[in-house]
Amino acid sequence: MIQFFRRIRQNLLSEGKTGKYLTYALGEIILVVIGILIALQINTWNEGRKEIKKSKALLEEFRKDLVRDTLESNYVLGKLEDQVKLERWALTLVSYDPSHRDSLRKVFLGPYYQQPITVRTFNKLQNSENPNLTGFPDLQNELTQYYTDTKYLLDAYNEEEKHHAFENEINQIIRSKMEIDVADFPLLPRDNNQPEAMLDFAQSIQGRNYIKENYMRRKGMIRYFQSLKQQAKEIIELIDLSLKKDSL
Repeated sequence: MIQFFRRIRQNLLSEGKTGKYLTYALGEIILVVIGILIALQINTWNEGRKEIKKSKALLEEFRKDLVRDTLESNYVLGKLEDQVKLERWALTLVSYDPSHRDSLRKVFLGPYYQQPITVRTFNKLQNSENPNLTGFPDLQNELTQYYTDTKYLLDAYNEEEKHHAFENEINQIIRSKMEIDVADFPLLPRDNNQPEAMLDFAQSIQGRNYIKENYMRRKGMIRYFQSLKQQAKEIIELIDLSLKKDSL
């Protein structure tokens, strides 16, 4: 092909057709430029397809993280609802007897509850050379909000729960009077007045207010964790829809 074009140029020069030669040379340059542009366009298209393929793989990973978050939400919500039921039971009574000791111990010395957000894939995306989900800008906006604004509020809830569990003054008073019941470890003998101290505290204004505050706070946590779970489920649906459309 190169020899063919070279013969044409040589013939035009040998025949003294300079004008035609220049026109031909210009046309040849234009063809070369067009060829380069086409090659660049093809390369850009190939790179774009690679980025979209990478984005789809990341979306699959995001989906797994979000499913894990919803499962964690189910577990934490179940525990919170159990604790709220106990607190509601305690508040329906105004006096307690020795048969209520074990239930009251769970009311005052129950575990604290935290809801995590799995950030593995989000951090992976942010630390990559191209921190964008190519071809899925709307989904990226939803995911960014979930892993920034939503996580910020969730961390605040988790920190508040931790504060009430370990740093709250009343909680410290309770733990100084009552031994925490942990599986596989014995409690101190019953004759050390722990059960009586627990009943007395439960029937005091301070004790009842403590239960009420925990009850209201945990009700708020349940509402927020439910909305968090719903948000994760909605993003999962958006991911499924986007991947399905892209595969058609």
